[in-house]
Amino acid sequence: MNARAPGRPRILSRERIVTIARRIADDEGLDALTVRRVAQRLGTGQASLYRHIEDRDELLRLLAEDVAVHLPAPKEQLDAHERVVGQWLDAYDYLSHHRWAARIIAEGEHVADSASTFAESALDALRALAGDAGEPRADLARVYRVLWHLLLGHVLNVHPVGHAHSEDADPRSAAESEGTDTAPAPHPGEASTPRDDLAWALPRVLDGMLGTA
Repeated sequence: MNARAPGRPRILSRERIVTIARRIADDEGLDALTVRRVAQRLGTGQASLYRHIEDRDELLRLLAEDVAVHLPAPKEQLDAHERVVGQWLDAYDYLSHHRWAARIIAEGEHVADSASTFAESALDALRALAGDAGEPRADLARVYRVLWHLLLGHVLNVHPVGHAHSEDADPRSAAESEGTDTAPAPHPGEASTPRDDLAWALPRVLDGMLGTA
């Protein structure tokens, strides 16, 4: 019989450790994430965790892999332009709920092999958008890197110093564009959100780099 007896601790596994580590990072921030803190949340000793992970560094690497697995793929039912913009906005939505994940990516100390899935899907979407322009793969890789910088800037720098919204600025100006790839215009008196700004910037950056305007 495999049923767990009432009150008996659940069997530890890497998957369970990563789940708790993700919750701690979400609730308390990345700096609060330690092997000891994970052990406390699991109701066990640190020695038990060390049977599954070596140290905090490995814990962060496992979290980086977890992030990479959950990065979104483009939605195939959209046209080429909407597919690229939509994928990066979906990535913003995911990372904005797990800001520690954006920090792991930005610091670049923990490279996740699973990130190649997102990279390849994003490059394929960019290749389809470039179309007849025939951008070399090296140039598309540069576009991909630029989009990452743009995304991480909007996720991490939500309150940029010296960039407060001006009371005199017209909030509608950030959304004046044709098509459906831009952010909807805020109501008068409403400041645009970082996501609005990213939605406004993405098609302009893409059109400028790929000549798709």
